[in-house]
Amino acid sequence: KNGILNFPPEKQLQLLYDYHTLKSSNKKIERPEAYIAKLDEYSELTVPTDQYQQHSWLKYTEGLKTALATQSNTFVNEFMEAGGLASLLQFLTKMDDTTFQSSIHMHVIACVKALMNNSNGRKHILAHPTCMNVISQSLSTENLKTKTMVLEILGGVCLLPGGHKKVLEAMLHFQKFVGERTRFQTLIVDLDRSWGIYADELSLRIAIMSFINAIIRWGPGEDSLEFRLHLRYEFLMLGVQPVIEKLRGLQNEILDKHLDAFEFYRAEDEREWARRYEEVHVDTKSASSMFRLLQSKLQYSAAYPHFLSLLHHLLLLPNDIGAPDHWILFDRILQQLVTQGEDGQDREVALLDINVNSIVKLIANERELTESRKKITKLEGDFADVVTDLNRKEQELFSVCQEKEELSQTLTQVREQLEAEVRAGTEAQQQNSELETQVQSLTRQIQQLAAGSISDDVKATIAT
Repeated sequence: KNGILNFPPEKQLQLLYDYHTLKSSNKKIERPEAYIAKLDEYSELTVPTDQYQQHSWLKYTEGLKTALATQSNTFVNEFMEAGGLASLLQFLTKMDDTTFQSSIHMHVIACVKALMNNSNGRKHILAHPTCMNVISQSLSTENLKTKTMVLEILGGVCLLPGGHKKVLEAMLHFQKFVGERTRFQTLIVDLDRSWGIYADELSLRIAIMSFINAIIRWGPGEDSLEFRLHLRYEFLMLGVQPVIEKLRGLQNEILDKHLDAFEFYRAEDEREWARRYEEVHVDTKSASSMFRLLQSKLQYSAAYPHFLSLLHHLLLLPNDIGAPDHWILFDRILQQLVTQGEDGQDREVALLDINVNSIVKLIANERELTESRKKITKLEGDFADVVTDLNRKEQELFSVCQEKEELSQTLTQVREQLEAEVRAGTEAQQQNSELETQVQSLTRQIQQLAAGSISDDVKATIAT
C-alpha cells in the first residue's frame, strides 16, 4: 500500500481499478510459480491458436501485471527467485508479430515496469546480462503505449548506479536489431511522427524527451561536460532541434518542461564550452569555425606539428566520397578517446575493442623516451666536453707540479748556499773576534812597553 501511495494520483486510480477488476472477476491471485508456468507455456506456443486463447493470454498477462504492481514484496520476491524475469524476457523474445503489436506485449512490458518499482526487482533487472537489450527491442512496436513504457523503463535505469551504460548498450543493440543508420534514430523519428492518436502521441513524446534528458545528464554526464556534449551532439545531428521547435506548437505544459530542460542545459553546456576558448559561441555547424578554434588552441603548443601532420595525411586519403570508411574509423576513435575515463574504462559503449587511454599513455611514454634520449645525447656531449676540460686541467696541473718541483729544487740550492754563506760568515766573525782580541792584547803590551812598566821577560817574549 505504501508503494502505491508514492505513485501519482492517476497511477493510483489505475492500479486500484486493475486490482478491483481482478478481484471482482472472482479470480484468485495465483502463486508466482503458476504465472511463470503460464508464461513459459505461452513462450513455447509463440502465438495464440484462436481468439479464445488470445483473450486468455490477454487476461492472464493483465492479471500478472496487476499482481506485480499491487501485491506485497513477498510476492514479487518469490516471483523473481522462481525465475520470473527470465520467463518474461523469453516471452518477449519468442512472441510472433501479431502478439508483438498487441496489448499482450504491452502487459508483459508493464510487468517489467512493475518490477522496476521493487528494490529486488531492480537488482535482478540490472544484474541480468541481456534484459535491457530485450526490452529495447520493444521500441520497434507500433503500439504507442508499449513504446512509452519501454522508454520509461530505460529512462529509469539511467538513474541507477551502473544502469546508464547498460541503456547505451541496449540502444546500440536496438540500432543493429532494426537496422538503424545511427543510434537513437527511431526515437527522433517517433518524436516527429504523427499517428493521429493525440493522447498516446503526447505521452510518447514526453517519454522520449524525458529519456533524452536522462541519457545526456545522468551517468557520466553528471560530471563530464565532454560526455554531455558528445551525446547531445548525436541527437542534434539527427535533427532533434527542429523537431523541438515544431513541438512547441502543441503548447502542452508537461512536454514544454522537458523541451525547456533540453534547451536550458544545452545552452549552459555550450556557454561553458565556449568560455574554454574565450568565445561567446562555438558554431558546431561550421567546419571553418571549429578549425579556427582548434588552430588557436594548438598553434603555440607542442601538439601543433602533429595537428598539421594529421591534416596533411587526411588530405592524402583516397578521394572516394562514396566510401567514408576511414572517416568513420577516425570518428569512432576520437569519440572513444573523448568518452573514456582517466582509468581507461569506457563510459560509453566501446565502438572499437581498444583501450585508447593505454595507447595515449604509450605514445606519451614514447615521447618521454625520445626526450630522454635527446637529454642523454646532450649529456654525453657535455660529458665529452668535461673530459676534455679535465684533461686540459690535468696537463696544467702537471705543468704546475713540475714548476713547483723545479722551484723547490732551486729553493733547496739557495737554502744550501745561504747556509754555506752563513757558516762562512760565522767563521769570519770568529776569526775577526780572535784578531781583535790579539790586536787588543798587542795594543796593551805596546802601551805597557811605552810606559816602561813591562818586565824584561815580557819584552823578550814580544821581541821573539
